[in-house]
Amino acid sequence: MPCPIQLASKLSGLSQHVIRIWERRYSALSPSRTGTNRRMYCEEAVKRLKLLKTLTENGHRIGGVARLSTAELEDLAQGTVPVARPVPTLPADPTAPVPAYSISPQSPPMEPAQYVDNAISASKRYDCEGVRQVLLQARMQLGQRGMLHQVICPLIIEMGNSWQQGALRPSHEHIATAIIREMLLTPVPGSQTPLNAPELVVATPAGEVHELGALLVAASARDLGWYVTYLGPNLPVEEIAACAIARHATAVALSLVYPEGCSIIVEKLRRMRELLPTAMRLIVGGRAAASYRAELPDIAVQWVSCLHGLDEALCKNQA
Repeated sequence: MPCPIQLASKLSGLSQHVIRIWERRYSALSPSRTGTNRRMYCEEAVKRLKLLKTLTENGHRIGGVARLSTAELEDLAQGTVPVARPVPTLPADPTAPVPAYSISPQSPPMEPAQYVDNAISASKRYDCEGVRQVLLQARMQLGQRGMLHQVICPLIIEMGNSWQQGALRPSHEHIATAIIREMLLTPVPGSQTPLNAPELVVATPAGEVHELGALLVAASARDLGWYVTYLGPNLPVEEIAACAIARHATAVALSLVYPEGCSIIVEKLRRMRELLPTAMRLIVGGRAAASYRAELPDIAVQWVSCLHGLDEALCKNQA
């Protein structure tokens, strides 16, 4: 009997996020839908998820096995041997505490790339405090904007590349991502938002579960003197618009990372623009944003391709 994604996640041992990504990005399976558009997974779908989990844990790339038939997955799983992948060396005694990376105003300055390397090294040791201290020192030396542009952005890219190459475990990436999220959500100590500051509502539309881009937008806007209302990821455009209108916001910023060129997202962006007052600006950025710009030449959107472009858009909106 078909089951919802929550139960499929529990039965397969995969997170709901991973299941959705494997469906959308790699077409690993096609669950049925209820009348209310809920995903439902049959017994074979759950079986495929279990097999895919086994194969990817043994080093197979999801892109290489996702579209195999269930029978082919079974044959591969039965005859598979772990694929050689560069696995980071863990401490000999995982229970032994690793000294946290200490910082002080007198700590010697480093190049931004060194901060990126140190943060990744700390995440490989599962050293949450170490990652936090590296980023705090980067902020102390480079300032908030320097940390965002020169450390956080390159760190996110490097983590993604290292994971794809097998140099980072998913748990290593999650350690670093959790600390990055924490720092981006927390205003810089001592910072104050002017009473007459323009307001920016930040979110990602329903179906977009990648949050770090939106968090970067929120942190950058705060640093430029905006009041930020952060709604988080995966929210219907009607709800985002309702908040922005109720808050009398100056602008709404949406982050789009995946998928690219999706007709559903095109319609969501059109709907978002229709719902917002004409004078309220709509800013759209993220890795997938460029694929929608050509599809929507007729609507009033400020498209940004990088953090520097976002800064320019935000400064223009303040004028």
